[in-house]
Amino acid sequence: MISERARRIGVSQTLKISEKAKQMRREGVDVIDLSVGEPDFPTPLNVKEAGKKAIDENFTKYTASEGIVELKEAIIERIKDDYGLEYKKDEVLVSCGAKHSLYNAILAIVEKGDEVIVPSPYWVSYPEMISLAEGKIVFLEALEENNFCITAEQLKSAISPSTKAIILNNPSNPTGAAYSKEALQALAKILEEEDIIVISDEIYSKLIYDDFKFASFPSLSEKIKKKTILINGVSKAYSMTGWRIGFALGPKDIIDAMAKIQSHSTSNPTSISQKAALEALKAPQYEVNKMVQEFQRRRNFVLQKLETIQNISCAKPKGAFYVFPNVESFYGKEGNGMVIRNSYGMAYFLLKEAKVAIVPGAAFGNDKCIRISYATSMENLEKGMERIKEAILSLKVPKKVKKLKLQNYFTKEMKNPSIEKEIQKERWDGILKEALSYFKPENYYEWNANINGLVIQLRTNISHLYDFWVENWYPAQLEENIEPHGIIYAVDGVQGREPYGFYNFDTKSAVIFNCDRYGFLRKVALSLVNDLMGKVFSTHGVRAFSLDYEGLGILFLGPKGTKKTEIFYSLLKEPQVMLHSIDFSFLRYGAGISAADQPERKLFIPTSQAENFPEVLPKLFDNSKCENVVMKKEYCEDSQCLLKDDCRLDKGSPYCYKGSKDSHCLLDPYWIGGMKKHCKRIDVRYVFILNKDPLAPPLKKLDPEEAIKAIEISTEYEGNKPLNFYNPYIFSEESERIELEKKFFRKLFKIAEVYSLNSGKLSLEESLKNIKNLLK
Repeated sequence: MISERARRIGVSQTLKISEKAKQMRREGVDVIDLSVGEPDFPTPLNVKEAGKKAIDENFTKYTASEGIVELKEAIIERIKDDYGLEYKKDEVLVSCGAKHSLYNAILAIVEKGDEVIVPSPYWVSYPEMISLAEGKIVFLEALEENNFCITAEQLKSAISPSTKAIILNNPSNPTGAAYSKEALQALAKILEEEDIIVISDEIYSKLIYDDFKFASFPSLSEKIKKKTILINGVSKAYSMTGWRIGFALGPKDIIDAMAKIQSHSTSNPTSISQKAALEALKAPQYEVNKMVQEFQRRRNFVLQKLETIQNISCAKPKGAFYVFPNVESFYGKEGNGMVIRNSYGMAYFLLKEAKVAIVPGAAFGNDKCIRISYATSMENLEKGMERIKEAILSLKVPKKVKKLKLQNYFTKEMKNPSIEKEIQKERWDGILKEALSYFKPENYYEWNANINGLVIQLRTNISHLYDFWVENWYPAQLEENIEPHGIIYAVDGVQGREPYGFYNFDTKSAVIFNCDRYGFLRKVALSLVNDLMGKVFSTHGVRAFSLDYEGLGILFLGPKGTKKTEIFYSLLKEPQVMLHSIDFSFLRYGAGISAADQPERKLFIPTSQAENFPEVLPKLFDNSKCENVVMKKEYCEDSQCLLKDDCRLDKGSPYCYKGSKDSHCLLDPYWIGGMKKHCKRIDVRYVFILNKDPLAPPLKKLDPEEAIKAIEISTEYEGNKPLNFYNPYIFSEESERIELEKKFFRKLFKIAEVYSLNSGKLSLEESLKNIKNLLK
């Protein structure tokens, strides 16, 4: 079971592309790698000798977790000489690279819900680090016309009561942009008056060109220094990327917190590398100056070459070793049968056609650009830039242009929030009053839905939820002075509120704060109706796949991993099968009949199921309302696809239906073959409970009590909680509610024949054969 925090983070695109280039070279392909983020120069000889000496002198044991004293003293001296800053030894922490220093800093200061401002384009790891700390990322777009530097006005507008920190990368990866002292002073003037911590990532600070005067952010004032964590290291300036030594300087309390975190994660930075870094910092710096001169020569060549490609613009970098050209004017053009739609498409095209590896700008938050590294030889740059120019100029306007029809809404919240169910009246009144205060005439939407005969009213200020709600449910009209059976209030923009839900059975209503996911609203609606129908109207809500097989209603229950989806969709392809529901049905029992009704107008179908009907579903999804369809590579959750070379997004496709489990579509249920292939009601005669028990028989008939035990033993989870009866739409966990569920299932299992199907043990073909033989 993979943790939720691990699922939240994506694969580093820079490392992935670099590895792909290396793999192609191993296979004999002449690939030029302009994606790398490390100097191509060797580590200076004196630094290497210091590392060897450390080994010879057996300096190979644990050191102090925060770094050896003499290295901390050398860092303090170097920072003082370079930037005029003074620090004490207890204000310095040595870590396993600047990336490690950054992660320590973010973990030390960011708590759940804290906002961290990140100028965009950004280094790829900033958002992932903040996400792992459960902070909220506030992207602030640095414009190309401002040389990719944010302005004081932009910063001021991005600050909120929840802002905890800002990350400044100066000079920048990926743009090479560097802030003048005057620009930094304008930002500092605002930050001095705010309770905000500044993380100043200055790892490229020694790689500066054209006599540009670099200013370290904490040097601007004593007030700024007291709220700044300065991040630097030896990787870039001394060509020591593999030695993994970085350091942080800042307020003692923050450095102490970072040191505690580090002591429980890595113990200490590598002892040998610390000795090498000590030599790099204390020795004369002429090797750095030689490297800077060569980088500037390479930068000038790359810029000159880009200028010869019409319709490409590129801001002139003042530091680092990257250029970030804007290639948007070539989107929509075609080369060798491939239409370039975005920066991923451009990167894929250049790798396949020009045999040059670059990094798509979308990986850094700017899809208009690509990143080219000039941290390689002039020979490689000459060949690589000529190949890029030739490939880009070969792009032509396609004869047929396919327009993007997808009606996709990308939600702010990617996961369903929690919901609280047992609330006292006084507290509920306060929650409801708070929600109502955010409804304004200009953004208030209301719609009455008929959900299995009950009238559920939505009141919201989120247009996306309203649009989906209206499309998904049958309309219900209310006469004057007649109240709905239940009300859901969905409110966005509530200050100080985490995405969260509240449900009150006494008032038959729910409140959702700051969540624009229709999937969550739908879950709350079905749960509310399920609760009301079960307790008041003795109607049974069952979460199952359901279909009609020659007049026989069939339910499929079971956890994930039992081939339930594959079995269901394979049966749908049979001519005698009619679709009923892919998720949830309401059952009524009486006179030997168990009638199951599908309450929705549309199917809320995961788009990942497109592969079950690849010739039909993707085309239908293109013309339907969708939510959270993956349109950026960093949101892809398909780990297998990420390892392949045939990713749709890599090839420039504008979206991918397989990339996320949270991607859904509102689809007309008659898609499979008109009215002859879909029914709203079935008489349930068979129930298959799927399992993957290696000791269980392939197929076994169960009596009612055996069947109840089979579904009561929950092996499916939502978050970290087991699901009662595989059903996420049961709000109450009280014993009385669970007993009611058992009572309903006893009725069902006395009417319908119940079978345990060990689909985990059988192949898909064997499972289908067992089902068909039984039904015949």
